[in-house]
Amino acid sequence: MNGHACPPDRGTRHPATSRPDGSARANLFAPPLVRDGGEACWDLPAAPETASVARRLVREALAAWDLSDLADDLTMVVSEVVTNTVVHAKSEMTLSLHRQGRGVRGEVADQSDVWPAPLSAGPNAEHGRGLAIVAAYSERWGVSPAPDGKIVWFVCGEGRSS
Repeated sequence: MNGHACPPDRGTRHPATSRPDGSARANLFAPPLVRDGGEACWDLPAAPETASVARRLVREALAAWDLSDLADDLTMVVSEVVTNTVVHAKSEMTLSLHRQGRGVRGEVADQSDVWPAPLSAGPNAEHGRGLAIVAAYSERWGVSPAPDGKIVWFVCGEGRSS
């Protein structure tokens, strides 16, 4: 898997997969990999259930860091970015979280060079609000190029008082 969001020199990433045949499928019971220093990182497949797995992993990492009050906002952002990766990039991804004081920077690295673009969604549209949700629930977000794809990054809780 790509190592942009959690480089190999920072420790081992946790593959959140569980099929005996080795094919990628999100594991609803994958344990969070939360390393000392406030970092957590998981390799995730492009599968329909990946967003729910990512939300659970984020909540567990935040609880370990005593940052559960960020869980609602951060899981909303992660859910949207991971879903966009599954639907549009159609690639495996690496989800990583980096504690920054009382805030968290999240990154989702995928293997697509197509960058997300805001869509206009009418009042009855079922799709097209994802990036607006990311912008509303994070202090800032963006996209960075990577050698074999891109990284969508976001910061939540940065402006909170202790």
